[in-house]
Amino acid sequence: MRMFNMNDNTIGILDIVIRSILSVLVLFLLTHLLGKKQLSQLSFFDYIIGISIGSIAASLAIDDEIPYLHGALGILIYGGFVLLSSYLSRKSFRARKFLCGVPTILIQNGKLIEQNLRKARFHINEVLEECRNKGAFSISEVETAILETSGQVSIQLKAQKQPLTPEDMNISPSAKGIAANLIIDGTVLTKHLTLVNRDDNWLKEELKKQNVHSPQEVLLCSLDYNGTLHVDLKKSDPVPLDVLE
Repeated sequence: MRMFNMNDNTIGILDIVIRSILSVLVLFLLTHLLGKKQLSQLSFFDYIIGISIGSIAASLAIDDEIPYLHGALGILIYGGFVLLSSYLSRKSFRARKFLCGVPTILIQNGKLIEQNLRKARFHINEVLEECRNKGAFSISEVETAILETSGQVSIQLKAQKQPLTPEDMNISPSAKGIAANLIIDGTVLTKHLTLVNRDDNWLKEELKKQNVHSPQEVLLCSLDYNGTLHVDLKKSDPVPLDVLE
């Protein structure tokens, strides 16, 4: 039976303490070199590198088989890639486009761009959620929606929907509700129709008024709180104004 050795235990604990302090110091130094960025401002590449650096730092702190120098060197090498990509992005437009990507227009002139949704791997419900997060509870209120390289979605409301202070206008605004989605990706949401006191026949007639012969042609159809029907057709994308590269 092996006798418990207090000396070995103390040395092991001390080694972990030293390793942890070393990893934190290296990370602190690296953070100052890389500059300050919020998580939402990180590119996908920066995010992956950050995870890798954190993993190496954690391994260095508790794995006594990793030499101090090797662990610190691994963290610095990964950090060097971030510094290099940052430098190249500042110096070269092509490098910036390759490393950071470019913004993707999801809605233009109030129209969903289906091909860009596929490209960005966004489905309609995600776009609607992003719009609601920005205060637009109906897609008909949105002029432009842009998926930024950080993964955030920027929303520009239509001119008539831009916020005004009611007090400045000396008016008492009426309450607004949310838009009811009636068709998504060609599928009629019968339950939603019932909730807004409408039926399939009403929907068919309204679609005919807009020269739409089948729900299968519709990418998104929603009924605003004021009773206006917004219809966005499949394969009717406007030419994307890719002026954000």
